[in-house]
Order: sequence, then C-alpha cells, then structure tokens
Amino acid sequence: MTDHAASRDLATALRDVVARAPGLALATYDPSAWLAVNYVPFAVAGGRFVIVRSALARQTAQLEAASDASLLVVAEDGDDAYARSRLSATVRITRHPAGSPGAARVWSALERRHGETVALLAGLPDFAAYDVEPIVGRLFLGFASAHDVDAATFAAALAS
Repeated sequence: MTDHAASRDLATALRDVVARAPGLALATYDPSAWLAVNYVPFAVAGGRFVIVRSALARQTAQLEAASDASLLVVAEDGDDAYARSRLSATVRITRHPAGSPGAARVWSALERRHGETVALLAGLPDFAAYDVEPIVGRLFLGFASAHDVDAATFAAALAS
C-alpha cells in the first residue's frame, strides 16, 4: 500500500470513528487551578471540530486563558470496552466573535447534527462558538491497531 493510500484509509477510519461519537471529552488545564474535563457535544465544519461553551462553565475560562487542550472521542461501538475505537488529540481552540461568519458556521453545523436544542442555546447570551483544530493525535481501532495522526490527515478526514 502506498503512503497516499494508507493516509486515505486512515482518514476514512478517523471519519468513521467521529461519525459514531455523539460527543467528545475536552480537557483543559490552568496552572493556577485544576485540570478540567467535560463532555461536549460537537459537530464537524470547515475541517475542524466545532463546539459551543457557556461562559458560566469553569472550563470556559481555561479555554479563554490558554488555547491548547486535549480531546477524546469514543465511538459508540462494540461490546468490549477495552477494544472500543477512539481518538485522542492535542488541539488548538479558537473562539469566534458573536455574530461573525465563523460563529454562524459553528451554530449551523451543531444544529444540523444535534437538533433544535442548539437553537435555544444560540439565543442565550453566555454561549460562545469555538473551532477545535486537531494538531496531532492517535487513533485506536482495537487491539494492536493504534495509528499516529498528523494535522494533514485530520484535515482530510474532517473536510468531508
């Protein structure tokens, strides 16, 4: 198999894991506080994960203070919890100003994936839209099947 074909297959597998996960775990760290891990519903748009967060959530202050974070996406598949397909990644978080085209893209993608609750959240003043751009990661597809994922593979997998 050529490097191009292997990369394409990896992107396809990554896309499949993402499609079978309803949300992600997002981990942030603030040296003056605690590590924070939260479950966050997501969508994919523009080659990135997209999320919204409330300013009332403690983790949001950490997102604002440091743009780097980690995520874990676990596919809802299989009976063996140890062999479940999953993706871990180091990510860069970017906030979109309210009313901007970027924010509109995030809200639209989330509403398509998660339905009308998103429209309710969009009307609340404490929610903000974010891009979550994967930098580097690891894709686990079961026992003895772990693969490094670079930014280009993430972009290819999340572009469609």
